[in-house]
Amino acid sequence: MDLLLHADDIRASYDQRRILKGVSFSLHRGEILGLIGTNGAGKTTLMGVLAGAHKHDGGRMNLAGEKFAPDSLEEAQACGVGLIPQNFRVDPELTVAEAIFRGTFQAGKAHGELREQAAKLILDAGIDLDPDMKVGALIRAEQTLVEVLRMVAEEAQLVIMDEVAASLPDHDVAVLHKVLRMLNQQGRAIIYITHRLDEVRSIAHRIAILRDGRVHRVVDASQTDIAELAFMLLQQKLEPNARPVELATGEEALRVVNLGVGDVVRDVTFHVAKGEIFGLVGTHRSGIYPLIGALVGTNPSTSGEIFMHGDKVEIREHPDAKRLKIGFLSETDDNFEASATVVDGLQQVADDHEVSLQDEVMQLRGVIELVRRMRINTTNIHGTIATLSGGDRQKVQLAKWMTTDCDILILSHPSRGIDIGAKEIVYKMLHELSQTGVAIILLSSDLSELVGWCHRIGVMRDGEMVSIEANANTNEDVLVHHMLGEKFEAASRDPRRQKS
Repeated sequence: MDLLLHADDIRASYDQRRILKGVSFSLHRGEILGLIGTNGAGKTTLMGVLAGAHKHDGGRMNLAGEKFAPDSLEEAQACGVGLIPQNFRVDPELTVAEAIFRGTFQAGKAHGELREQAAKLILDAGIDLDPDMKVGALIRAEQTLVEVLRMVAEEAQLVIMDEVAASLPDHDVAVLHKVLRMLNQQGRAIIYITHRLDEVRSIAHRIAILRDGRVHRVVDASQTDIAELAFMLLQQKLEPNARPVELATGEEALRVVNLGVGDVVRDVTFHVAKGEIFGLVGTHRSGIYPLIGALVGTNPSTSGEIFMHGDKVEIREHPDAKRLKIGFLSETDDNFEASATVVDGLQQVADDHEVSLQDEVMQLRGVIELVRRMRINTTNIHGTIATLSGGDRQKVQLAKWMTTDCDILILSHPSRGIDIGAKEIVYKMLHELSQTGVAIILLSSDLSELVGWCHRIGVMRDGEMVSIEANANTNEDVLVHHMLGEKFEAASRDPRRQKS
Protein backbone atom coordinates (compact mmCIF):
# COMPACT_ATOMS: atom_id res chain seq x y z
CA MET A 1 0.00 0.00 0.00
CA ASP A 2 1.13 3.58 -0.68
CA LEU A 3 2.27 5.55 2.34
CA LEU A 4 -0.10 8.49 2.93
CA LEU A 5 0.89 9.89 6.32
CA HIS A 6 4.03 9.67 8.41
CA ALA A 7 4.33 11.32 11.81
CA ASP A 8 7.66 11.37 13.61
CA ASP A 9 8.31 12.46 17.21
CA ILE A 10 5.20 14.68 17.46
CA ARG A 11 5.07 16.70 20.67
CA ALA A 12 2.28 19.02 21.82
CA SER A 13 1.14 20.76 24.99
CA TYR A 14 -2.15 22.01 26.37
CA ASP A 15 -2.46 24.61 29.12
CA GLN A 16 1.30 24.35 29.83
CA ARG A 17 0.99 20.57 30.27
CA ARG A 18 2.86 18.25 27.90
CA ILE A 19 0.31 15.89 26.32
CA LEU A 20 2.13 14.35 23.34
CA LYS A 21 5.68 13.30 24.21
CA GLY A 22 7.00 11.98 20.91
CA VAL A 23 4.32 10.25 18.83
CA SER A 24 5.44 8.34 15.74
CA PHE A 25 3.32 6.25 13.37
CA SER A 26 2.49 5.75 9.70
CA LEU A 27 -0.71 5.28 7.72
CA HIS A 28 -1.24 3.89 4.22
CA ARG A 29 -3.87 4.62 1.60
CA GLY A 30 -6.82 2.27 1.89
CA GLU A 31 -6.01 1.46 5.52
CA ILE A 32 -8.12 1.78 8.66
CA LEU A 33 -5.89 2.43 11.66
CA GLY A 34 -7.58 1.95 15.01
CA LEU A 35 -6.33 4.23 17.78
CA ILE A 36 -6.98 3.28 21.40
CA GLY A 37 -5.79 4.70 24.70
CA THR A 38 -6.98 5.50 28.19
CA ASN A 39 -8.64 8.85 28.91
CA GLY A 40 -6.02 11.58 28.83
CA ALA A 41 -3.51 9.54 26.82
CA GLY A 42 -3.47 12.23 24.11
CA LYS A 43 -5.75 10.80 21.39
CA THR A 44 -7.87 13.92 20.87
CA THR A 45 -4.82 16.20 21.03
CA LEU A 46 -3.09 14.10 18.36
CA MET A 47 -6.17 14.27 16.14
CA GLY A 48 -6.32 18.03 16.69
CA VAL A 49 -2.72 18.31 15.47
CA LEU A 50 -3.47 16.27 12.35
CA ALA A 51 -6.65 18.24 11.62
CA GLY A 52 -5.11 21.69 12.15
CA ALA A 53 -7.07 22.45 15.33
CA HIS A 54 -4.04 22.27 17.64
CA LYS A 55 -0.44 23.39 17.04
CA HIS A 56 2.33 20.92 17.74
CA ASP A 57 5.59 22.22 19.15
CA GLY A 58 7.95 19.51 17.98
CA GLY A 59 8.33 16.70 15.43
CA ARG A 60 7.57 16.33 11.72
CA MET A 61 4.64 15.21 9.60
CA ASN A 62 4.47 14.30 5.91
CA LEU A 63 1.21 13.85 3.98
CA ALA A 64 1.30 12.32 0.49
CA GLY A 65 5.06 12.98 0.34
CA GLU A 66 4.79 16.68 1.28
CA LYS A 67 5.60 18.46 4.53
CA PHE A 68 2.39 18.81 6.53
CA ALA A 69 1.91 21.32 9.36
CA PRO A 70 -1.61 22.82 9.09
CA ASP A 71 -2.37 26.05 10.97
CA SER A 72 -6.16 25.63 10.84
CA LEU A 73 -8.98 23.19 10.16
CA GLU A 74 -9.49 24.90 6.79
CA GLU A 75 -5.86 24.42 5.79
CA ALA A 76 -5.96 20.74 6.78
CA GLN A 77 -9.22 20.34 4.86
CA ALA A 78 -7.61 21.88 1.78
CA CYS A 79 -4.87 19.24 2.10
CA GLY A 80 -7.48 16.47 2.18
CA VAL A 81 -7.79 15.84 5.94
CA GLY A 82 -11.27 15.65 7.44
CA LEU A 83 -12.21 15.37 11.13
CA ILE A 84 -15.40 14.18 12.83
CA PRO A 85 -14.87 15.17 16.49
CA GLN A 86 -16.18 13.27 19.50
CA ASN A 87 -18.97 15.72 20.34
CA PHE A 88 -19.72 17.11 16.89
CA ARG A 89 -22.50 19.65 16.50
CA VAL A 90 -24.46 20.34 13.32
CA ASP A 91 -26.85 23.27 12.79
CA PRO A 92 -30.27 21.60 13.31
CA GLU A 93 -31.87 23.91 10.72
CA LEU A 94 -29.70 22.62 7.87
CA THR A 95 -31.14 19.99 5.56
CA VAL A 96 -29.23 16.73 5.17
CA ALA A 97 -28.03 17.88 1.75
CA GLU A 98 -26.81 21.22 3.11
CA ALA A 99 -25.08 19.53 6.05
CA ILE A 100 -23.25 17.08 3.77
CA PHE A 101 -21.82 19.84 1.59
CA ARG A 102 -21.26 22.53 4.21
CA GLY A 103 -17.73 23.87 4.24
CA THR A 104 -17.00 22.52 0.74
CA PHE A 105 -16.61 24.51 -2.48
CA GLN A 106 -20.11 23.34 -3.44
CA ALA A 107 -21.79 24.80 -0.35
CA GLY A 108 -23.11 27.86 -2.24
CA LYS A 109 -24.90 25.91 -4.94
CA ALA A 110 -28.69 25.90 -5.26
CA HIS A 111 -30.41 23.44 -2.93
CA GLY A 112 -31.86 21.46 -5.83
CA GLU A 113 -28.39 20.77 -7.18
CA LEU A 114 -27.05 19.88 -3.72
CA ARG A 115 -30.05 17.65 -3.16
CA GLU A 116 -29.37 15.68 -6.34
CA GLN A 117 -25.70 15.13 -5.45
CA ALA A 118 -26.55 14.24 -1.84
CA ALA A 119 -29.16 11.72 -3.00
CA LYS A 120 -26.51 10.01 -5.14
CA LEU A 121 -24.03 9.86 -2.24
CA ILE A 122 -26.72 8.43 0.03
CA LEU A 123 -27.71 5.84 -2.58
CA ASP A 124 -24.09 4.82 -3.23
CA ALA A 125 -23.55 4.38 0.51
CA GLY A 126 -26.67 2.22 0.79
CA ILE A 127 -28.15 4.11 3.73
CA ASP A 128 -31.66 5.38 4.38
CA LEU A 129 -31.67 9.19 4.60
CA ASP A 130 -33.90 11.90 3.15
CA PRO A 131 -31.77 14.75 1.68
CA ASP A 132 -34.56 17.25 2.45
CA MET A 133 -34.97 16.33 6.14
CA LYS A 134 -33.70 18.80 8.74
CA VAL A 135 -30.67 17.61 10.70
CA GLY A 136 -32.44 18.48 13.96
CA ALA A 137 -35.07 15.81 13.20
CA LEU A 138 -32.44 13.06 12.88
CA ILE A 139 -31.35 10.68 15.62
CA ARG A 140 -27.68 10.71 16.63
CA ALA A 141 -26.83 7.65 14.54
CA GLU A 142 -28.22 9.34 11.41
CA GLN A 143 -26.33 12.55 12.17
CA THR A 144 -23.15 10.47 12.40
CA LEU A 145 -23.78 9.05 8.93
CA VAL A 146 -24.35 12.59 7.62
CA GLU A 147 -20.92 13.54 8.99
CA VAL A 148 -19.31 10.53 7.29
CA LEU A 149 -20.94 11.51 4.00
CA ARG A 150 -19.52 15.01 4.53
CA MET A 151 -16.07 13.38 4.45
CA VAL A 152 -17.00 11.82 1.10
CA ALA A 153 -18.20 15.19 -0.24
CA GLU A 154 -15.00 16.89 0.94
CA GLU A 155 -13.05 14.21 -0.95
CA ALA A 156 -10.94 13.77 2.18
CA GLN A 157 -8.00 11.42 1.61
CA LEU A 158 -7.54 11.07 5.39
CA VAL A 159 -10.65 10.76 7.55
CA ILE A 160 -10.31 11.07 11.34
CA MET A 161 -13.19 9.80 13.48
CA ASP A 162 -13.01 10.48 17.22
CA GLU A 163 -15.41 8.32 19.29
CA VAL A 164 -18.35 8.97 16.97
CA ALA A 165 -19.93 5.56 17.71
CA ALA A 166 -19.71 5.87 21.50
CA SER A 167 -23.48 5.87 22.08
CA LEU A 168 -24.64 4.02 18.94
CA PRO A 169 -26.33 0.61 19.27
CA ASP A 170 -24.69 -2.34 17.55
CA HIS A 171 -26.95 -2.37 14.49
CA ASP A 172 -26.21 1.34 13.83
CA VAL A 173 -22.49 0.68 14.30
CA ALA A 174 -22.79 -2.02 11.62
CA VAL A 175 -24.23 0.54 9.15
CA LEU A 176 -21.43 2.97 10.02
CA HIS A 177 -18.80 0.29 9.42
CA LYS A 178 -20.33 -0.49 6.03
CA VAL A 179 -19.84 3.14 4.96
CA LEU A 180 -16.29 3.18 6.33
CA ARG A 181 -15.40 0.11 4.29
CA MET A 182 -16.79 1.87 1.22
CA LEU A 183 -14.42 4.80 1.89
CA ASN A 184 -11.64 2.31 2.48
CA GLN A 185 -12.23 0.66 -0.89
CA GLN A 186 -11.98 4.07 -2.55
CA GLY A 187 -8.43 4.37 -1.25
CA ARG A 188 -9.19 6.72 1.63
CA ALA A 189 -7.25 6.24 4.86
CA ILE A 190 -9.13 6.32 8.18
CA ILE A 191 -7.99 6.86 11.76
CA TYR A 192 -10.71 5.41 13.98
CA ILE A 193 -10.73 6.18 17.71
CA THR A 194 -12.91 4.10 20.01
CA HIS A 195 -12.93 2.65 23.52
CA ARG A 196 -14.91 -0.39 22.35
CA LEU A 197 -12.17 -2.96 21.89
CA ASP A 198 -14.39 -5.52 20.14
CA GLU A 199 -15.40 -2.82 17.64
CA VAL A 200 -11.86 -1.70 16.82
CA ARG A 201 -10.82 -5.30 16.18
CA SER A 202 -13.71 -5.75 13.74
CA ILE A 203 -13.12 -2.58 11.67
CA ALA A 204 -9.36 -1.83 11.77
CA HIS A 205 -6.45 -3.34 9.85
CA ARG A 206 -3.92 -2.27 12.47
CA ILE A 207 -4.38 -0.89 15.99
CA ALA A 208 -2.10 1.72 17.59
CA ILE A 209 -1.98 1.80 21.39
CA LEU A 210 -1.36 5.32 22.70
CA ARG A 211 -0.10 5.43 26.26
CA ASP A 212 1.16 8.44 28.22
CA GLY A 213 1.62 10.60 25.13
CA ARG A 214 3.46 8.02 23.01
CA VAL A 215 2.55 5.19 20.65
CA HIS A 216 3.38 2.21 22.81
CA ARG A 217 2.80 -0.41 20.11
CA VAL A 218 1.06 -1.03 16.77
CA VAL A 219 -0.47 -4.48 16.29
CA ASP A 220 -2.24 -6.34 13.50
CA ALA A 221 -5.96 -6.39 14.43
CA SER A 222 -6.34 -9.98 13.28
CA GLN A 223 -3.46 -11.13 15.47
CA THR A 224 -4.69 -9.82 18.82
CA ASP A 225 -7.69 -10.13 21.13
CA ILE A 226 -9.59 -7.98 23.60
CA ALA A 227 -7.70 -9.31 26.63
CA GLU A 228 -4.32 -8.47 25.08
CA LEU A 229 -5.46 -5.00 24.01
CA ALA A 230 -6.81 -4.30 27.49
CA PHE A 231 -3.52 -5.43 29.07
CA MET A 232 -1.48 -3.21 26.74
CA LEU A 233 -3.73 -0.26 27.62
CA LEU A 234 -3.84 -0.72 31.38
CA GLN A 235 -0.65 -2.69 32.05
CA GLN A 236 -2.68 -5.03 34.23
CA LYS A 237 -5.36 -7.68 33.86
CA LEU A 238 -8.96 -6.70 34.41
CA GLU A 239 -10.80 -8.50 37.17
CA PRO A 240 -14.08 -9.88 35.79
CA ASN A 241 -17.20 -8.60 37.54
CA ALA A 242 -19.87 -11.09 38.52
CA ARG A 243 -23.22 -10.59 36.79
CA PRO A 244 -26.00 -9.59 39.23
CA VAL A 245 -28.04 -12.73 38.61
CA GLU A 246 -30.10 -12.41 41.79
CA LEU A 247 -33.11 -10.09 41.71
CA ALA A 248 -33.02 -6.97 43.90
CA THR A 249 -35.11 -7.51 47.03
CA GLY A 250 -35.54 -3.93 48.25
CA GLU A 251 -38.85 -2.12 48.62
CA GLU A 252 -40.36 -0.53 45.54
CA ALA A 253 -38.84 2.86 44.71
CA LEU A 254 -40.66 3.57 41.42
CA ARG A 255 -43.68 2.14 39.64
CA VAL A 256 -44.92 3.26 36.24
CA VAL A 257 -48.44 2.12 35.28
CA ASN A 258 -49.85 2.30 31.72
CA LEU A 259 -47.75 5.37 30.97
CA GLY A 260 -48.25 7.12 27.66
CA VAL A 261 -46.50 10.06 26.00
CA GLY A 262 -48.52 11.28 23.01
CA ASP A 263 -48.41 8.62 20.32
CA VAL A 264 -44.75 7.68 20.86
CA VAL A 265 -45.09 5.78 24.18
CA ARG A 266 -48.08 3.54 24.91
CA ASP A 267 -49.19 1.69 28.04
CA VAL A 268 -45.75 1.17 29.56
CA THR A 269 -45.73 -0.57 32.96
CA PHE A 270 -42.67 -1.47 35.03
CA HIS A 271 -41.19 -1.00 38.49
CA VAL A 272 -37.73 -0.49 39.99
CA ALA A 273 -36.78 -1.57 43.52
CA LYS A 274 -34.52 0.22 45.96
CA GLY A 275 -30.98 -0.96 45.34
CA GLU A 276 -31.79 -2.25 41.85
CA ILE A 277 -29.91 -1.43 38.66
CA PHE A 278 -32.62 -1.58 35.99
CA GLY A 279 -31.46 -1.46 32.37
CA LEU A 280 -33.39 0.13 29.52
CA VAL A 281 -32.58 -0.57 25.90
CA GLY A 282 -34.17 0.09 22.52
CA THR A 283 -33.44 1.70 19.19
CA HIS A 284 -33.42 5.49 19.10
CA ARG A 285 -36.97 5.52 17.73
CA SER A 286 -38.31 2.93 20.19
CA GLY A 287 -39.83 5.51 22.56
CA ILE A 288 -37.12 5.07 25.19
CA TYR A 289 -36.20 8.77 25.28
CA PRO A 290 -39.78 10.14 25.58
CA LEU A 291 -40.31 7.58 28.36
CA ILE A 292 -37.30 8.90 30.28
CA GLY A 293 -38.43 12.46 29.52
CA ALA A 294 -41.70 11.70 31.32
CA LEU A 295 -39.76 10.58 34.41
CA VAL A 296 -37.46 13.61 34.53
CA GLY A 297 -40.01 16.25 33.53
CA THR A 298 -38.70 17.21 30.09
CA ASN A 299 -41.47 15.44 28.16
CA PRO A 300 -44.54 15.07 30.43
CA SER A 301 -46.74 11.98 30.20
CA THR A 302 -50.19 12.27 28.65
CA SER A 303 -51.69 9.18 30.29
CA GLY A 304 -50.98 6.64 33.02
CA GLU A 305 -49.60 7.00 36.53
CA ILE A 306 -46.23 7.30 38.29
CA PHE A 307 -45.70 6.16 41.88
CA MET A 308 -42.69 6.75 44.14
CA HIS A 309 -42.39 4.76 47.37
CA GLY A 310 -46.05 3.78 46.91
CA ASP A 311 -47.38 7.34 46.56
CA LYS A 312 -48.75 8.75 43.31
CA VAL A 313 -46.69 11.70 42.03
CA GLU A 314 -47.01 14.29 39.28
CA ILE A 315 -43.97 15.08 37.13
CA ARG A 316 -44.83 17.89 34.72
CA GLU A 317 -41.50 19.70 34.57
CA HIS A 318 -37.88 19.23 35.61
CA PRO A 319 -38.20 20.96 39.05
CA ASP A 320 -40.83 18.34 39.96
CA ALA A 321 -38.31 15.55 39.34
CA LYS A 322 -35.62 17.40 41.25
CA ARG A 323 -37.96 17.88 44.24
CA LEU A 324 -38.74 14.15 44.17
CA LYS A 325 -34.97 13.41 44.25
CA ILE A 326 -34.82 12.00 40.73
CA GLY A 327 -31.39 12.65 39.18
CA PHE A 328 -30.66 12.46 35.45
CA LEU A 329 -27.40 12.36 33.50
CA SER A 330 -28.19 12.88 29.81
CA GLU A 331 -25.96 11.44 27.08
CA THR A 332 -25.49 14.99 25.74
CA ASP A 333 -24.54 16.57 29.08
CA ASP A 334 -21.33 18.58 28.80
CA ASN A 335 -22.61 21.85 30.16
CA PHE A 336 -19.92 23.06 32.54
CA GLU A 337 -19.12 26.75 32.37
CA ALA A 338 -15.89 27.54 30.52
CA SER A 339 -14.24 28.70 33.77
CA ALA A 340 -15.44 25.75 35.90
CA THR A 341 -12.66 23.86 37.64
CA VAL A 342 -12.42 20.16 38.45
CA VAL A 343 -13.21 21.06 42.08
CA ASP A 344 -16.32 22.98 40.93
CA GLY A 345 -17.43 19.94 38.97
CA LEU A 346 -16.99 17.40 41.75
CA GLN A 347 -17.68 18.99 45.12
CA GLN A 348 -21.15 19.37 46.58
CA VAL A 349 -21.96 22.96 47.58
CA ALA A 350 -24.17 23.51 50.62
CA ASP A 351 -27.11 25.81 49.90
CA ASP A 352 -28.12 26.78 53.41
CA HIS A 353 -25.00 27.55 55.42
CA GLU A 354 -21.44 28.78 55.13
CA VAL A 355 -18.78 26.13 54.72
CA SER A 356 -16.20 25.99 57.52
CA LEU A 357 -12.51 25.51 56.83
CA GLN A 358 -12.75 21.95 58.17
CA ASP A 359 -15.68 21.21 55.81
CA GLU A 360 -13.78 22.71 52.89
CA VAL A 361 -10.71 20.57 53.63
CA MET A 362 -12.94 17.47 53.85
CA GLN A 363 -14.57 18.32 50.52
CA LEU A 364 -11.23 18.83 48.81
CA ARG A 365 -10.02 15.49 50.16
CA GLY A 366 -13.18 13.93 48.75
CA VAL A 367 -12.50 15.55 45.35
CA ILE A 368 -8.92 14.24 45.35
CA GLU A 369 -10.17 10.74 46.20
CA LEU A 370 -12.72 10.86 43.36
CA VAL A 371 -10.05 12.06 40.90
CA ARG A 372 -7.78 9.22 42.01
CA ARG A 373 -10.46 6.55 42.02
CA MET A 374 -11.96 7.47 38.64
CA ARG A 375 -8.50 7.99 37.12
CA ILE A 376 -9.24 11.52 35.94
CA ASN A 377 -6.06 12.61 34.17
CA THR A 378 -5.17 15.98 35.66
CA THR A 379 -2.26 17.43 37.60
CA ASN A 380 -4.31 20.25 39.13
CA ILE A 381 -7.79 19.89 40.65
CA HIS A 382 -8.12 23.67 40.41
CA GLY A 383 -7.51 23.57 36.66
CA THR A 384 -10.45 24.11 34.32
CA ILE A 385 -12.59 21.20 33.17
CA ALA A 386 -12.14 22.45 29.60
CA THR A 387 -8.53 21.21 29.69
CA LEU A 388 -9.64 17.62 30.35
CA SER A 389 -10.14 15.01 27.65
CA GLY A 390 -13.71 14.24 26.55
CA GLY A 391 -13.71 11.00 28.53
CA ASP A 392 -12.43 12.70 31.68
CA ARG A 393 -15.12 15.40 31.39
CA GLN A 394 -17.68 12.57 31.21
CA LYS A 395 -16.19 11.08 34.39
CA VAL A 396 -16.63 14.42 36.18
CA GLN A 397 -20.29 14.61 35.07
CA LEU A 398 -20.89 11.03 36.17
CA ALA A 399 -19.10 11.37 39.51
CA LYS A 400 -21.05 14.50 40.39
CA TRP A 401 -24.38 12.74 39.85
CA MET A 402 -23.26 9.61 41.67
CA THR A 403 -22.38 11.64 44.76
CA THR A 404 -25.66 13.60 44.69
CA ASP A 405 -28.41 12.74 47.17
CA CYS A 406 -30.94 11.02 44.88
CA ASP A 407 -33.50 8.31 45.53
CA ILE A 408 -33.66 7.46 41.82
CA LEU A 409 -30.73 8.05 39.47
CA ILE A 410 -31.23 7.80 35.70
CA LEU A 411 -28.02 7.53 33.67
CA SER A 412 -28.00 7.68 29.87
CA HIS A 413 -24.90 6.07 28.34
CA PRO A 414 -22.77 6.82 31.43
CA SER A 415 -19.69 5.03 30.06
CA ARG A 416 -19.59 6.78 26.65
CA GLY A 417 -16.07 7.98 25.93
CA ILE A 418 -14.71 6.24 29.04
CA ASP A 419 -11.83 3.79 28.74
CA ILE A 420 -12.21 0.13 29.61
CA GLY A 421 -10.40 0.39 32.94
CA ALA A 422 -12.56 3.29 34.12
CA LYS A 423 -15.70 1.37 33.07
CA GLU A 424 -14.91 -1.26 35.69
CA ILE A 425 -14.52 1.46 38.31
CA VAL A 426 -17.85 3.00 37.27
CA TYR A 427 -19.54 -0.39 37.65
CA LYS A 428 -18.14 -0.83 41.15
CA MET A 429 -19.28 2.67 42.13
CA LEU A 430 -22.77 2.01 40.75
CA HIS A 431 -22.91 -1.25 42.67
CA GLU A 432 -21.83 0.51 45.88
CA LEU A 433 -24.43 3.24 45.24
CA SER A 434 -27.16 0.64 44.76
CA GLN A 435 -26.16 -0.96 48.06
CA THR A 436 -27.18 2.26 49.81
CA GLY A 437 -30.72 1.83 48.47
CA VAL A 438 -30.59 4.14 45.45
CA ALA A 439 -32.64 2.84 42.51
CA ILE A 440 -30.65 3.19 39.27
CA ILE A 441 -32.10 3.22 35.75
CA LEU A 442 -29.37 2.68 33.17
CA LEU A 443 -29.71 3.40 29.44
CA SER A 444 -26.93 2.01 27.26
CA SER A 445 -26.35 0.92 23.69
CA ASP A 446 -23.65 -1.48 24.90
CA LEU A 447 -25.56 -4.73 25.44
CA SER A 448 -22.65 -6.46 27.15
CA GLU A 449 -22.60 -3.59 29.64
CA LEU A 450 -26.31 -4.01 30.38
CA VAL A 451 -25.99 -7.76 30.82
CA GLY A 452 -22.90 -7.31 33.00
CA TRP A 453 -24.32 -4.58 35.23
CA CYS A 454 -28.12 -4.81 35.54
CA HIS A 455 -30.45 -6.94 37.68
CA ARG A 456 -33.21 -6.70 35.04
CA ILE A 457 -33.41 -5.17 31.56
CA GLY A 458 -36.50 -3.66 29.94
CA VAL A 459 -36.66 -3.63 26.14
CA MET A 460 -38.59 -0.91 24.28
CA ARG A 461 -39.83 -1.29 20.71
CA ASP A 462 -42.30 0.84 18.75
CA GLY A 463 -43.37 2.78 21.84
CA GLU A 464 -44.06 -0.27 24.01
CA MET A 465 -42.20 -2.20 26.70
CA VAL A 466 -42.07 -5.52 24.86
CA SER A 467 -40.10 -7.51 27.44
CA ILE A 468 -38.49 -7.29 30.87
CA GLU A 469 -35.63 -9.76 31.18
CA ALA A 470 -34.14 -11.09 34.42
CA ASN A 471 -30.34 -11.06 34.12
CA ALA A 472 -29.99 -14.76 34.90
CA ASN A 473 -32.25 -15.67 31.99
CA THR A 474 -31.04 -13.44 29.18
CA ASN A 475 -28.13 -12.65 26.87
CA GLU A 476 -27.24 -10.12 24.16
CA ASP A 477 -28.91 -12.14 21.38
CA VAL A 478 -32.23 -12.14 23.22
CA LEU A 479 -32.07 -8.37 23.71
CA VAL A 480 -31.30 -7.75 20.02
CA HIS A 481 -34.21 -9.89 18.87
CA HIS A 482 -36.61 -8.08 21.18
CA MET A 483 -35.27 -4.68 20.07
CA LEU A 484 -35.62 -5.46 16.37
CA GLY A 485 -38.76 -7.60 16.54
CA GLU A 486 -37.11 -10.75 15.26
CA LYS A 487 -37.87 -14.20 16.65
CA PHE A 488 -35.33 -15.88 18.84
CA GLU A 489 -35.08 -19.26 17.12
CA ALA A 490 -32.26 -20.95 19.01
CA ALA A 491 -34.49 -23.30 21.00
CA SER A 492 -31.62 -24.61 23.07
CA ARG A 493 -31.11 -21.14 24.52
CA ASP A 494 -34.77 -20.11 24.75
CA PRO A 495 -34.81 -18.31 28.10
CA ARG A 496 -37.49 -18.45 30.73
CA ARG A 497 -39.05 -15.03 31.01
CA GLN A 498 -39.39 -13.28 34.34
CA LYS A 499 -41.84 -10.41 33.89
CA SER A 500 -42.23 -7.30 35.98
